[in-house]
Amino acid sequence: MKTKKHAHWMRTAALLSALILTVTLTACKKEAAQPPKTPDPAPTEQTTPGQTTPPGQTTPPGQPGQTTPGQTGQGGEAAKPPAEAPIKMGQLQYSELERTTVATTAKTASVPTYYLPERGASDDKIDQMGTSAKLLTLKYYKMTIMESPEEIKPSGKVESKQEVKLNNGTGQWITADGKATLHLKLDKTYIALSSDKLSQADLQTVAESLANLK
Repeated sequence: MKTKKHAHWMRTAALLSALILTVTLTACKKEAAQPPKTPDPAPTEQTTPGQTTPPGQTTPPGQPGQTTPGQTGQGGEAAKPPAEAPIKMGQLQYSELERTTVATTAKTASVPTYYLPERGASDDKIDQMGTSAKLLTLKYYKMTIMESPEEIKPSGKVESKQEVKLNNGTGQWITADGKATLHLKLDKTYIALSSDKLSQADLQTVAESLANLK
């Protein structure tokens, strides 16, 4: 009997030892299978409310920021507008309707002999026509021409007069109230040319190309 009991206890002890070993090995495997823990990320730099510079980037000391349209640039200088393209002189074209309308308007203004320039700014055209007592006014986009059977006197205080030789006669630059106007006479018609766009040399070219239309 003692031998049987002893053998029974021996088997029980062996089973308990095996069970303990199994549990221990299982726990070790689970621990090995878990991934290593990563360290917590370092705190990022916080920006002040309203800050436009991305985190981590700063504007170098003394460097000016970007300016919006209308603001002055470096040194307080205002932005300069783009320069206008130079005016090209060329042949002027008139439609039959324009010629007929000018003839009717000249007749209304009592200007029997009137002239139209054959040269001017290449893209220029007649914009408006007007009449008053014996005065025909042709307003182009870049110049104004007045014609009359009577002398055209400058409006305003005359500041200077300068004679100029033209291919078709003698003209005179008269400056009144800071504005220069080229005056000349062709046959019996007095003509005055002025422009805020054309130079004096270009306006003299216009005057020399005046063609007689009856």
